[in-house]
Amino acid sequence: MKKIILLFPLILTTGCVDQSFFVKQNISYDQYERQYVGCATKATQNVPTNTQVAWAPYVGIYSTDTNAALRQKNFDICMRDGGYQEVTLPYCTGDALKQAQAQASEPKNLKRKMKINSGSCYISTGSGQPYLYTPLSQSE
Repeated sequence: MKKIILLFPLILTTGCVDQSFFVKQNISYDQYERQYVGCATKATQNVPTNTQVAWAPYVGIYSTDTNAALRQKNFDICMRDGGYQEVTLPYCTGDALKQAQAQASEPKNLKRKMKINSGSCYISTGSGQPYLYTPLSQSE
């Protein structure tokens, strides 16, 4: 029972940590999605998965992708080449959390422009995708 109690606070905070995103001011989310998917595809083609299976005491059989870090670096470079910069955003809290959840539940608008500033934050949607939120008064 103690193990469950000790893990509960960890489970509650896992979604509430700062996270890095690539952003580019005033680009449509359609353009962002195309660049993101294009870079992910290019990185996967340039640095394919290399799964290694091994055995370790107290762990047993496990697998690891030895190319994961290089593939991520390839993706990062592709996004920077596209004019994006990496920023760290906090998880939304308080009123921003409520507003972000309401905005994220609306139909997806790919024509919406990305605007990120010091008031921006993110939430995780039901599909597991992050939703970047900037309060309207600060994005104009």
